[in-house]
Amino acid sequence: MKKAKPLKTQKTDGDLEFKGFSKETFKFFGQLYRHNSVIWFRKHREEYEEYLMKPARSFVTAIGPFIKFIDPTFDTEPKFNRTLVRLNRDMRFAKKPYKDFFLIRFGKSKWDSELFLYLDRNGMEIGAFVNNEKSEGRRLFEENIANHNEAFVRACRTYKIGGEFSAYELNSGREPIAKKFSAGRDSAKFKDIDYIIFGREVDGATRTSADRLLATAMKTFNRLYPLYIFSTSSNPVADLESYNERIGLLKISSK
Repeated sequence: MKKAKPLKTQKTDGDLEFKGFSKETFKFFGQLYRHNSVIWFRKHREEYEEYLMKPARSFVTAIGPFIKFIDPTFDTEPKFNRTLVRLNRDMRFAKKPYKDFFLIRFGKSKWDSELFLYLDRNGMEIGAFVNNEKSEGRRLFEENIANHNEAFVRACRTYKIGGEFSAYELNSGREPIAKKFSAGRDSAKFKDIDYIIFGREVDGATRTSADRLLATAMKTFNRLYPLYIFSTSSNPVADLESYNERIGLLKISSK
């Protein structure tokens, strides 16, 4: 079967065009980390809108067609509670009013497994979030890679996942399950872990370059999508084969 050609990113005009995140974006997070209060935030709301929300929305708009190419069921609306996660915390359960990080996510619903772009004062991470939480007596990701381990290892090799991404438990302080994940070596380590991150840091030059960041995001999401399949599918081998035939490993390079 002939593979479909990947869609290009969405081009827009003026303020809607994605121009990359700037050094001011990460400076804003650094200040928010030090001055996490409602009063401070209100005084710096213009910076929040200009350096975080404007590029975040335009990033989602630009990469949206590619995300739909990967999975037509994924949400690509550049809105809160869709692809953008609010900074505001629920003050019933938090001491500080704002998160000092920002998450752009592509999935189907909250706490679904997803592809993500994460920003904080230290930089940026791109990767996949895997929900392995027990549901109806099953941990789907854990069971799928155990029951179809050969296919899982082969997929990780085909999509060049091994050795490129760290794997760690969410909320663990990034203490790695594996610093450089290898499917054959590390698959059994996910037993009874509810939430798993596969990610890698984005280098400084890429963070502020629109073309390089978009290319890096597309390349990473294409490679990590098989992890999404194994964490959500009741028939991962068939769904992986469909993905192989429809898309496969794409050659994506930045300008």
